[in-house]
Amino acid sequence: MKTRLQFPLFALVLLAFVVLPISGRGSQEQEISHSSLITVQDSRGNEITLEAYPQRIISLSPNITETLFALGLGDVIIGRTDYCDYPSETASIPSMGDLLSPSIEKIVSMEPDIVIISNLGQLQTIEALEYAGIPVLSLDEEETMDGTYRIIAAIGTITGKTAESQQLIADMKSQIASVSQLTQSERPTVYYVAGFGEWGDFTATGDTFLHDIITLAGGDNIAADAINWSFQLELLHAHDPQIIILPPLWGSTFDETKYQFVNHPSYAPLSAVKNGAVVPIDSNIMERQGPRSAEAVVKLAEIFHTLLGE
Repeated sequence: MKTRLQFPLFALVLLAFVVLPISGRGSQEQEISHSSLITVQDSRGNEITLEAYPQRIISLSPNITETLFALGLGDVIIGRTDYCDYPSETASIPSMGDLLSPSIEKIVSMEPDIVIISNLGQLQTIEALEYAGIPVLSLDEEETMDGTYRIIAAIGTITGKTAESQQLIADMKSQIASVSQLTQSERPTVYYVAGFGEWGDFTATGDTFLHDIITLAGGDNIAADAINWSFQLELLHAHDPQIIILPPLWGSTFDETKYQFVNHPSYAPLSAVKNGAVVPIDSNIMERQGPRSAEAVVKLAEIFHTLLGE
C-alpha cells in the first residue's frame, strides 16, 4: 500500500480552502497548490511528497552523495555518513555516523527537508526517521546499470534537477557505448576479488551490480552463476580466470594487497597470478552504484584490451 508523507503547512492550506466560501478563485488556487507539489515514488512503492525542492538534504549512502554532487547539489547536503568520501568536498560536511547505524538523534537535530538512502541503509533507520516526521526517499534499485539510471533520475526529480539528471544519464550511456571500440572478439574470463584468505572467498556474483559492470566492459564473469557474493575456492581454480581484478583491502594499498594475494598458497597457482594479470582498480568506482559506474566500465574495458594485446 502506498503512503504519502503529509506536512502541517500543507494540511493547513487544505483546511483553509475547506472553510472558505467556494468560489472560482479559491478552486483555482487549490489547483495551483496541488500542481506545485513534488512527488517521487521510491523503491518501496511509497510516494514521497514535498511542497518545495529540498534545501537541506542528508545523504546516508556514498552513491547518493556522489550523485547529489554530480547534479550540482553539494551546497544543500547538510549531513552524510563516514563512508561518503567523494568528492573531496564531502570532508567539510558533518557526518551522521556509519552506514548501518547512523545517529537518528543527530539527523533529527539537523532538521533536514529530506533524507535520501540507498541499498546500504537499514529498515530500522528509515522507520525511525519517518516516525520522527522526516521524509525518507529510499532508492534500493535493481543492481544493474538501468537501476543506476533510475536512482539518478529519482534524485533529479525530487531536487528539481531533472534536466541535469537526464544529461548525466545520457553522458554515462555515451561513455559505455564507446567501450564497443575496446571490447575483444573473445571475452576474457574475469574474477573480481571482493574478499580472500582465511575469512573465505567473495566476489561479484551474478546477482550483484559489479557483474553487470564486468559484462558491459566485455568480460566473462566466472561467478555469473553464483549468488550472495560467495564463491568456492575450488570453483576459482576450476575456472582459472585469465584476469583477476583486485581492489585494495580496506586500509591497505594495492601493492600490499597484491603481495598478500599472489603469495598466498591458495592463489599462487592461478594462471592470472603466474601471467601477471592481477590488476588494481578503485573499489569505490566499482561498488558504488552512481555517476562513476560508467567510468568503471570504461576502465575495465581498457584493462581487458591492454592485457589481451588487441
